[in-house]
Amino acid sequence: MVLILGLLACVAPATIDAYLPAFSALEREFQVPPESVPQTLGVYMSAYAAMLLLHGTLSDAWGRKPVIVASLAVYITGSVMAALAPSMDWLLAARVLQGLSAGAGLVIGQAMVRDCYQGEQAQRTLSYIVVVFNVSPALAPIVGGQLIALLGWRAVFWMLAALAAAACYLCLRRLPETLPSSKRQPLAWRQLRSDIGQLLGDVPFMGMSVALSLLIGAQAFLIGAAPDFISHTLNLPETAFAVLFVPLVVGAMLGALASAHLVRHWGDITIIRCAYGLMLASCLVYTGYLASAWHPALPWAVLLPAFFTAGLAMLMPVVTMRILAQVPSRAGLAASLLGFCQMSTFSLVSGWLVPWVYGQPLRMSAAMLICVLLSAVSWFWLQLRADRCPS
Repeated sequence: MVLILGLLACVAPATIDAYLPAFSALEREFQVPPESVPQTLGVYMSAYAAMLLLHGTLSDAWGRKPVIVASLAVYITGSVMAALAPSMDWLLAARVLQGLSAGAGLVIGQAMVRDCYQGEQAQRTLSYIVVVFNVSPALAPIVGGQLIALLGWRAVFWMLAALAAAACYLCLRRLPETLPSSKRQPLAWRQLRSDIGQLLGDVPFMGMSVALSLLIGAQAFLIGAAPDFISHTLNLPETAFAVLFVPLVVGAMLGALASAHLVRHWGDITIIRCAYGLMLASCLVYTGYLASAWHPALPWAVLLPAFFTAGLAMLMPVVTMRILAQVPSRAGLAASLLGFCQMSTFSLVSGWLVPWVYGQPLRMSAAMLICVLLSAVSWFWLQLRADRCPS
């Protein structure tokens, strides 16, 4: 089950990373300025974030597996539309359809882990899923860049449709249903509004969600600015995205493995403190390097951010399980709201704030540092609040 959930989680990041090398090709084909192309990422993430509020809720009512399979069918439709897009507007519409469906596997997968495991075992399982999940950002830009060079940018969306079709087949054949009918929550929109309102008013839940979302914002600056950083800062071709993404993903995989191992020996708080320390140190050193370097160059331009992704992957499973543990009876809804906070932040940053750092790598690293600092302050304020008010 872990491998299937990891594959499902790969769909969403592959939809982002595989087509990043196509930005220049999209500018040429549709004759739009460079600032317009990131909108294809922004509208995808906006639709992704909006639908996250429903993925978990629908799975709480109808079961995990049916919602995943239906979402994959919608995703395949959107991918085919994107591959056939005759205009920029058509492509934007297709990206919205992809966004509405791509997050089901990741969100519902978290709820399925919560259905089956508790405590330390749940954190280890989620860490292993993160390891599989991180294969996608490593391979997607490499495969995407080669497909674009050989067959054109449309081949990327045909590849994404094939990936989703394979995932759908495996779900139908191998994925068990983890939420029995007796534990499902009736789908009542009035109750849903009430439950969302309660979660929004839950200071520990929302505080931790915002702290985690700020880290996703830091990652969004790094990922969203990657096409400009690789092409114009490092002066590399569109087939060279692996130069940046492989170190980032190796760092993330090592961080996730470390989290799975350390949870057996350290407490949650120790892991979280170490992860924040690693991310802060990475962003500080990276900012110092970019401020002092006449022209950023390999290897430091790509190795230093890898320590940030290692810290983020170390922290994610631990904090995610702590957040979902706040409302164990509505794990699906909690996962949805958590995902909504994260992806809304990613959407805002990648679609509309990233152009502000184009051609300015120092601005990018400074923005990442600010996000990590705000997240750390938020998290440790919550811990102080909990210590003073244990009830």
